[in-house]
Amino acid sequence: MEPEAPDTPPSSPATPALRRRRRRRRGQKGRRGTDRERRRGKANAPGASTDAEAAAAVVPRVSRLAAASAPDPEALGPEEVEEMKQHLLFLREYKDVLRLRLNAAEDLLVNARREPHDRGVCHHLLGKVDRSVVEAAIGREPLRSNAAARARMLAGAIRLTADAGVLLAYLETLASQHSRVEAAAAFAEIVRRIDFEILSATRLARLLQVLTGTFQGPERVQVLFGLLDGDAFRRAFDTAAAALPPAVAAIFAPLRAVHRRLRGEPAVAAESLRTASAGDPELALGLEQVLAAPDPVLRGYPEPLRIRMLELALAPGIPNTLADRAAGVLLASLAPAGGIFTRLGMRYAAALLARHADDRARATLEAVRRAAPGLRAAERWLAALAARRMGRVAILSATAHDRLAAGFWLDGQRSVWLRTAPAAAAARLAREAELQGTLALPGVAPVVESGIAHGIPYVAVAAPGRPWQTAVHSAERAVALAHAAAAARILRALALAGVALPDAVPERFCVGDTPRAAPVLADLDGARATTPADAERENTEAAAALVARLVPDGTSAADLPALVRDLDRRVLASRHGA
Repeated sequence: MEPEAPDTPPSSPATPALRRRRRRRRGQKGRRGTDRERRRGKANAPGASTDAEAAAAVVPRVSRLAAASAPDPEALGPEEVEEMKQHLLFLREYKDVLRLRLNAAEDLLVNARREPHDRGVCHHLLGKVDRSVVEAAIGREPLRSNAAARARMLAGAIRLTADAGVLLAYLETLASQHSRVEAAAAFAEIVRRIDFEILSATRLARLLQVLTGTFQGPERVQVLFGLLDGDAFRRAFDTAAAALPPAVAAIFAPLRAVHRRLRGEPAVAAESLRTASAGDPELALGLEQVLAAPDPVLRGYPEPLRIRMLELALAPGIPNTLADRAAGVLLASLAPAGGIFTRLGMRYAAALLARHADDRARATLEAVRRAAPGLRAAERWLAALAARRMGRVAILSATAHDRLAAGFWLDGQRSVWLRTAPAAAAARLAREAELQGTLALPGVAPVVESGIAHGIPYVAVAAPGRPWQTAVHSAERAVALAHAAAAARILRALALAGVALPDAVPERFCVGDTPRAAPVLADLDGARATTPADAERENTEAAAALVARLVPDGTSAADLPALVRDLDRRVLASRHGA
């Protein structure tokens, strides 16, 4: 005997035909309610309502009846009964697609032959719509090839399960057949529901695939950075990074490298190695994506983030185009009166000078000078840009009798000493510059630039202090002895390298202003490569002449090692008052 429908009044027994008509009316009513919900969802789509309302319209919330971990023993309330009836409509429509196995009580509920009152039975029934059932259903026809039907089914399924796999399947379906705005609203809502602490690498890759298809350009960067600001997502991303598909990793690994640097996180080992060698191409790729945003977007970032972004763009190894882009937009957005503007402005000006972009460097330095009047470095660099030059060396001071002229090397932004020669001696000066550049000895000034400018051969070297002053008073005897010993050591090192000097006059050396500053050989005029034995003989004579000039009572020695030992002994004796 067929069971009686629970809503049939006792005084009016229902015939099978009447029961079928009533079931049809209930089904039509449910479908009309579903249609009204869909229309209401469209009316609340992004652009017609708030983001929260749009997300709620696109991504239904999980029912409390399904989400409860343990069912309440009490019967369903009136509102819960109505909600359960909506779920039963879904189950009735998709029971064949989902291939649910129902017991007798559940079959009565699904086929509307019994009112839903028992909370435990309802909870058990809804729990049968889990990830494995849903994924099997969308992997079969007719849902597999029909995105619209698949989306409708998944919209009902996510009311019954909070599983991340089902959420991702719904999100993927929306992204494939709905508008980008609707997919973006769904993405934000689903991300809020996912527990990234337990998300697998495969599912994370699926989420990132949807992000790639849904968001483009600067919007994608902002969405990913928003996700990376969350500790759970950041840990999940870093854990899964090695397992991400190559296409996904190629997009998001560079952005992660940038985000890591912007947050001040320590770089991973491979990233540190790349940065220390030839620059990090991954970092540059990510920075390129970040800086591709429109100017208002970049200026809209908080100032601390803009500062870090600009510092990153001005770091070594970053392409010049990215540095120019960052400086052009972000430098002007900083408060001119702040020290940050001055510091980063000078750093950018240094990069421009190294690239020989002198006009742009001058404009940047002028802006820095306006922001920080009296800043000596800016004034000095501007003066060097306006001075007469030999190649990239600005001549700051020189007289006819100077062996070395004070200069400023624009490419390296540092003081240098400039030596020139007549045009006829160009080949000789080039050989001397090459020889000096290959020595790499302590106490020998390195060459920073050499060549011919305005028909005049020149070589510029980096040496501290100023040309050595030869006037030594008796009160400075200990200093004179120390300088003589240091110069003798330099000549000894030159001899071992097979380089001979025709003389060792003090004017060849530069020395700092402090008494303990050791002389540095800056001028190798007349130096030549020879055998170590010949260099030892010639340099011993040159060193003895220098010592005799600096210390009136002089010393005699057969070779440079003996001369150095004798000078060291006398230095120690003078310091102890002997």
